[in-house]
Amino acid sequence: MVQQGDDWVTSFKVQPYATFASFYFQCGTVIDKPAADRHYTLAVYDGKQRVKDGYYHESFSIKTQMPKAPDLPDLQLALLQKELDQYPDNFEARIRFLSISMAKASGDAEKGRFKAEAMQLIANKFETAPTLPANVARVITAYAMTDAAAKGDSIRKAVIRSYPASDLARQYQAAFIAKETDSNKKFLQLEALLKESDHTGTAGSMAIHKILFQHYLAIGDAKQAVMHAGKTQGAKTPYTARDLKDIAAKFTQAKLAPETAVDYAERALKMVDQWPVGSIRNTDDFGYIQTFVDDSTRVRTRRDAKSTLLSILALNKLYLGQQQAALKYASQSVAVNGPAVKAASGRVVPAPAGDPGAFSATPAESLRNIAIVFEQSNKPEKAYQAYWQLILSDSSNPVLIKSARASYLKFNANAAAFDAAIKNLEEQKTAKVKAAIKTQLLNLPGPDLISVTDLSGVILDKSKLKGKIVVMDFWATWCVPCMKELPYLQRVYDAYKNKPDVVFMVINTGSGNTITDARDWAKKNSQYTFPLYYNSDSKLGDKVGFSLIPTVAVLDQQGKMQYRTIGFEGSEMETKITEEIESLLN
Repeated sequence: MVQQGDDWVTSFKVQPYATFASFYFQCGTVIDKPAADRHYTLAVYDGKQRVKDGYYHESFSIKTQMPKAPDLPDLQLALLQKELDQYPDNFEARIRFLSISMAKASGDAEKGRFKAEAMQLIANKFETAPTLPANVARVITAYAMTDAAAKGDSIRKAVIRSYPASDLARQYQAAFIAKETDSNKKFLQLEALLKESDHTGTAGSMAIHKILFQHYLAIGDAKQAVMHAGKTQGAKTPYTARDLKDIAAKFTQAKLAPETAVDYAERALKMVDQWPVGSIRNTDDFGYIQTFVDDSTRVRTRRDAKSTLLSILALNKLYLGQQQAALKYASQSVAVNGPAVKAASGRVVPAPAGDPGAFSATPAESLRNIAIVFEQSNKPEKAYQAYWQLILSDSSNPVLIKSARASYLKFNANAAAFDAAIKNLEEQKTAKVKAAIKTQLLNLPGPDLISVTDLSGVILDKSKLKGKIVVMDFWATWCVPCMKELPYLQRVYDAYKNKPDVVFMVINTGSGNTITDARDWAKKNSQYTFPLYYNSDSKLGDKVGFSLIPTVAVLDQQGKMQYRTIGFEGSEMETKITEEIESLLN
């Protein structure tokens, strides 16, 4: 935006897919809205008529603008009715209208009528194009919108049963086979599916080859892994460069087929200026749509990608016995970003030797690769500098500390200096966390856990929480950040499991999860020993104050919620939860 007199002005070209947008202005803590429960809005017209989906998308926006409004369903229905008046064949708008009507219905009979209409409408939509992925995706989404998400699997099975020769059926077959727990049986079935008809380059075929690629990597069969990797790629997309890099990285991690890893990394490097940045959606009508990303983010992301690809080349050249080439690529990997202008917040502990600042702007994946290159090329000081930079971001990682210490001792016998630096780093991290949590006491009412059971289905005895510090972690089996968080949570639990004043509750509360999902997950993950629970209260997120998982909430001895962390914060969360518990114990 640019200032013109007292006004701020901007202009932009409306993209062909644009329908509706809402927004507000914020500078620091100052927020400018037309009203407390309203945003500014932009509506797109074709002549005097709103474009298709305009009112439909506005019905979603209104929920963001005024989520607690008692008349929200009526406001949404009014917008959806306007959409249907102009575009009566808008399938999604009709399903959304029926879904809200179901939720608003006054009795079972009325709700049943709306649901029956929705089910028939969805069934008819499926029959219009039962093997077209976009159409079936709409159908499955529609079932989810009408609280019939379980029918999604039925639709997939119907495609496999009625249209077995279709590419979509092959995709679904591969997905179902991938759930097989017997590895040998699973991969025999996938190989048999390929033998029936391998339409190389189609989505169904690529899905099978991707699973088999991972399998042969895991068992160390380089020849088969190379063959299947070559068939995981189809027509070029905005993600092609990243996909090529991921294949190169997987070969590198497995220490298999270094020539092939080099080939994939070089191909990705040639496309690094096309590296995907931000969110990209693939639509039927408009192809790939990329959301706005500022130029600085785009440049930084592509620099990091280039650095990582050069580090992959370096490590594989080392595996090929080409040490000089490996060192050249390692140096180029560091030089792409150069040293940071200033150290990141919290990185205040100097390394006991060397110049770690030279690597301070190098991305973590690159650092891991080039550390190995320097380590195995008899360059211990540079290896140490790379490891130290990694430690600054993950000071609790024992593997990194061990590797850094080993490299350090190859050029400096003063182990005490290294150990002191590590201790200093931990102390400063702890001090920083302690200082922060002193200002973060929430003093909010604790949530009423009305629908929480253990995994046997026994309702929680809330009296056992009285007078205790309660650490609640909210997660789901499908949540990747949740899975990354759990090892750190386990370590905190191990430290306090014998303290009667501290109680842990790891609560499965994710949309789409059933108690059976939670039980199955627990059976497969016996390494975790903290108490597991299941929640069926859809309002629990509102009570705790989160819409994203993982979320950790800590209640004090009086039952008040004093701390809340939304999202995964890496290894820092172990220190953070520990200090939160200690602050309440003291």
